[in-house]
Amino acid sequence: MDDSFTLRHSHTPFGDEDGEHSPLDGKHEPDQEPQIGTDGSGSNTRTLEGDDSPLRVSEVMERFRQQIRTRLRDESAEDYLRAFRRFAKNADLESYTRRQLSGPKGRMLILTHLDKLPKPSWRWTVTALKPVWVYGLNLPWPIDSKRDLPKLPRVRRRQSPPDAQVKTWANALANEKDPYLRLLWLLLAQHGWRPSHICRLKWRNVQYDNQGRSVSVVADGVQESFKTYSPVAARLAPDVVEALQVWKEKAEMVSPDGPILPWRSVKGQLISSKGQTYSAFRRHWQRLERKWQLPHLCPTHLRHWVATTSRRAGLSKQATAYLMGHDATQGGAMRDWYDNPQLHDIFDEQAARLPYGPLGLLEPPTVELEGGLSKEVVSLASAYLAGQIGTMEFATMMERIRLQRSTQQAPTMET
Repeated sequence: MDDSFTLRHSHTPFGDEDGEHSPLDGKHEPDQEPQIGTDGSGSNTRTLEGDDSPLRVSEVMERFRQQIRTRLRDESAEDYLRAFRRFAKNADLESYTRRQLSGPKGRMLILTHLDKLPKPSWRWTVTALKPVWVYGLNLPWPIDSKRDLPKLPRVRRRQSPPDAQVKTWANALANEKDPYLRLLWLLLAQHGWRPSHICRLKWRNVQYDNQGRSVSVVADGVQESFKTYSPVAARLAPDVVEALQVWKEKAEMVSPDGPILPWRSVKGQLISSKGQTYSAFRRHWQRLERKWQLPHLCPTHLRHWVATTSRRAGLSKQATAYLMGHDATQGGAMRDWYDNPQLHDIFDEQAARLPYGPLGLLEPPTVELEGGLSKEVVSLASAYLAGQIGTMEFATMMERIRLQRSTQQAPTMET
């Protein structure tokens, strides 16, 4: 493995990283949506007050896709369109014309739709609807946030799913015979990656040891067009190494520029030169859930779980960020920006804290009793291996036990 690999953009000081979004997974604040206008101002609108033809939602969505095809990633565009479809259905949008929507009616329909949603989702919903309205309907956005909207709360963060729920998935998918789906599950569960990571990772991102065995994945977020451009540097757990090797032997195309998990149809037909799409990824994930009759668990839930599990294991912020393809500088502290370890240090830490990946912490630790160790020592070692206590706490408590035993065994003087 070449530890001299250098990421061109290891962090961004003002990164757009991982706020929580509901009900989908968009990224932008209402006043910070991407500027998709051809003039650079985002005002590529054309008011059609004289258009009295019936509105067709399918045409609106297609026009939006054409307008933003070079500015929004596929998954973000699809999230925005899902939000718009929901609005169009609730508002019965096809019963109106563009002329009607260009007046106060459009504003009223949007505000009425928002009133039916929980307030924490308003911020994201406005962000999703606005570009589709502007670039799909070709109408000015009718909402004045200062006039029409209250002060919007921050979007609620999801809680990490319980270990038991993730373990149910892990136990079931340990029996998955399809190497494609098995690898898809492990890449998500062992790293907390986004769908965009899975869809865009290439074979050139896999690094190997001197024996030709895969040991890590290193990818530049800009080069691979990840959702937020943050880099990935993940040491691979043993089960991921095995699954990757099994899939590589069956894959039709493993050239450096080929996608690790290419596009695949429902019937299993591969197009090795075509990358996975967001919609295809969702289809495969839902297939896994139905096939094994599993409790609902989406990739975002796993991202939360991996972050929480990494913290419990004592993994540093920097090592966790590289593992998950996140921006470690998001907190804005000086140390977060300047503390950017070498990749070999990142891999060593990931190997020490998560030798079997986050899923490995779901299995009970095996402790062999040697030399008559007390139950207290065994219990302490088990807690440490499970990531329930950190290294310093473990060392302090072990030292206390050692001193107590030394005092108990010290000879007493008789007078």
